[in-house]
Amino acid sequence: MTVIASPPPVTSPQWSPRAKRLVSIILLVIIGIFLWQILDVLPIVVVATVLAFLLTPLTTLIERFLRGNRTVAILLTFVIVLVLLALLVLIILPVLFNEFRDFATQFPEFITRLQTDLESALSQPITFRGEPVLINGEPLIPLDEIRAALATPEGEDAVPPSLDLLGTLRGFVSSLAGPAFGVVGRTFTAVINIVFLLTLIFYLIRDSHKLTNGLVQVTPESYRGDVRRILFELKEVWNDYLRGQLILCVAIGVLVLIAALILGVPNAPMLALIAGITELIPNIGPLIALIPAALFALFSQSATLPFLSGVGFAVVVVVVWILIQNIEAVFLVPRVMGDSLNLHPIAVLVGVIIGANVAGILGVLLAAPVIASIRVFAQYFYGKLTDRDPFPDPPPKVNTPGLIERLRGVIAQPRSRAKIEE
Repeated sequence: MTVIASPPPVTSPQWSPRAKRLVSIILLVIIGIFLWQILDVLPIVVVATVLAFLLTPLTTLIERFLRGNRTVAILLTFVIVLVLLALLVLIILPVLFNEFRDFATQFPEFITRLQTDLESALSQPITFRGEPVLINGEPLIPLDEIRAALATPEGEDAVPPSLDLLGTLRGFVSSLAGPAFGVVGRTFTAVINIVFLLTLIFYLIRDSHKLTNGLVQVTPESYRGDVRRILFELKEVWNDYLRGQLILCVAIGVLVLIAALILGVPNAPMLALIAGITELIPNIGPLIALIPAALFALFSQSATLPFLSGVGFAVVVVVVWILIQNIEAVFLVPRVMGDSLNLHPIAVLVGVIIGANVAGILGVLLAAPVIASIRVFAQYFYGKLTDRDPFPDPPPKVNTPGLIERLRGVIAQPRSRAKIEE
């Protein structure tokens, strides 16, 4: 019979408030140094957390059918995602590759035409009220002034370097060609990162409740309710943004594809893909998606509406793209995104700039929810410092009639007046 020895007792006295503060500061410094040393790994952790958050509802749904086997549900979730990615590669990507191939074939010609048109426009003298603008008795021609400023010899019939778009583009592509071959040497690192990412996603989905409960348990008992409320508010912010943004990307991509096909804009699938991806960039994403669409329309003719070409075609495309963005802002965003973000555009733009400097493209994409999360903490600390409710109830919504309701009211007014006269 084995006798289990009892653990030795703890004999140290309780720490004084000063010792607690000192130990807390030391621990925070150690944690900060540790995070600083693993900055290269943090993007993978952030991506894994976001993907785990997006895949958790699907895992929970599968778990209900399996009656509680969460591990198998996570594995089935991975299988479903891999199957969808395989379908994407086999069905959708070939179409996009063809579009990109056509675009790559037409792009040099497009740049050359743009360069020729730009040079032709700059070769014309500047006029005011039908009369040429004269300097020292000579008409002002922008291209001549540019050549003179760049000291281009008159005997050379060359385009100024600032206008040599095709040569600049080729030089840029050539400068990237060398580093591109180095990707082969980093294949092993990429595989390790993917394995680490999938493993991290698996444990985050499986043990998410344990992690949140553990975080609550390590806080003082009187603050556990506050921590649960903060975690709830953060969940609402990220839930509304991530899943809402995914829906908006698909919706905008589909709307742009339909509009491009109806208007006959070249490379419609590629423009739809650009619009869907740039939708992830707050505020400035729609402008980025508008630029290639307007340029394609400016230097082409509509495939479905032959009377549209050139400047008129570009104006129509710009108007339609702006209309799509207004439909998104008025009808889609309030219903999909909810009110958890509710951020001013200036705050979002500043966050995008800061996020780009701190974390690159990942910082740009996650700038809005990070700012909203910071606002949750700021609101809590402000409430505690001013003895106010950290999470006051939102003001009641005023149900303002929408466009359809207003039209119905306008149509119904003559009928009501007719009944009163009778």
